[in-house]
Amino acid sequence: MNKNPIEINEPTSKKPIDRRLIITFGVILMLSLGSVYAWSFFTKPLMDTYHWSTMQVSSVFSLAVAGLGFSALYTGPLVSKLGSRYLVRRASYFFVSGYLIAALGLYLGSGVIGSIETPWINWLSFIVLALGYGVIGGIGLGTGYVTAVTTVAGWFPDKKGFSTGVIVMGFGLGALFMSKVFAPIAMKITSNNIALTFLVIAIVYAFIMAISCKYIYSPHLANNNNKMPTVAEDYIHSNSTRVRLWFLCFLYSLAGLGIISLMSPLMQSVLHTDNPSLNTVELAAAGATLIAAASIGNSVGRLFWAWLSDIVGRITAFVILLTTSAFAFIVLPHIASPLLFGVLISYTIASYGGAFGTIPSLISDLFGPKRMSAVHGLVLSGWATAGLTAPTFFGYMYDTFPESAAVFVFYICAGALLLATAIVLSLKVLHVKCCKEA
Repeated sequence: MNKNPIEINEPTSKKPIDRRLIITFGVILMLSLGSVYAWSFFTKPLMDTYHWSTMQVSSVFSLAVAGLGFSALYTGPLVSKLGSRYLVRRASYFFVSGYLIAALGLYLGSGVIGSIETPWINWLSFIVLALGYGVIGGIGLGTGYVTAVTTVAGWFPDKKGFSTGVIVMGFGLGALFMSKVFAPIAMKITSNNIALTFLVIAIVYAFIMAISCKYIYSPHLANNNNKMPTVAEDYIHSNSTRVRLWFLCFLYSLAGLGIISLMSPLMQSVLHTDNPSLNTVELAAAGATLIAAASIGNSVGRLFWAWLSDIVGRITAFVILLTTSAFAFIVLPHIASPLLFGVLISYTIASYGGAFGTIPSLISDLFGPKRMSAVHGLVLSGWATAGLTAPTFFGYMYDTFPESAAVFVFYICAGALLLATAIVLSLKVLHVKCCKEA
């Protein structure tokens, strides 16, 4: 008889497993993975050093987004077969290798084989960077994300919303830690050598993730933590349930990612209208402040809305966060106060994060914990699709008709969120049925 892969890669702990350790190191793992959201920190240094266009540098981030979403689609069904320990280790290998390969690509363009002005050297350096950070690193991102969320949800069936909110909050805080702490320190240590900076980041994250992996166990080892089985465990869903969940994720991601990609120019436009005397540096600083505030809102929203869903219910929490965000987008075109504009934008991003914090629990309620990872991976491909389309589409609108683009963007986002609300409400009866005890 063949041995179970989980038994090979994930031996049972000799001591009682403390699930608080699992969520703690899960958050640390997600802090590492969440550094992908800080890619914009490296945009200007890469453009200045290697003479790449904005589109080129942005495309690396788009590849990472796509890699996360579509590798999650592949990884989801494997969590229950291969075990959490095996998959988070594999995620770590891919993620760290992505940074190492990216560092190699940047090193090749640093003059070691010729001038970066030489076309073939320029493209070689860029392709290796994109392959490493975008493709290889993206696979690690998706594998680690879906595994960590599924694992924590399995260990905390009594607090699914709160626990998944905590774990995805770690992903959101990863960008803040990277952009405000880790990356500046690494750049200073390496005297602004980006290739060496990526190497330092790889080494540090390899150490952090190796430790984290040692304290992560699959939820099949949980004892006395499971509630009574529900109808969801064996309920046979039609394909429309999965399709609706996919579109739900796509629609709130469309609104969230579209605004994230335009936050700084939108804020600068409002400020310039309010105070035309502000110079370019002051406007850019205000845009950066909004990005930081929204990042905090994104992280806090992931925990708050997920926690609230444990109290008021998944459907109710989703309806509240989606409709209030839609209302914010509807009134935003009429806001002249920069402060109120920034508050409303931050709230929409907090709700976007809240949707990510709440949807794993909604999926678990509908499909049961054993099928959660597979469905969650499928749903995250909706986020990847939005990541490939929304920033490009909204950016095109902003370039084509900048004077009126913001109004159209806000109304499109509001419409997407209202449609997402309708989808959530269509799941209400099914959700009640699946949550009943079997």
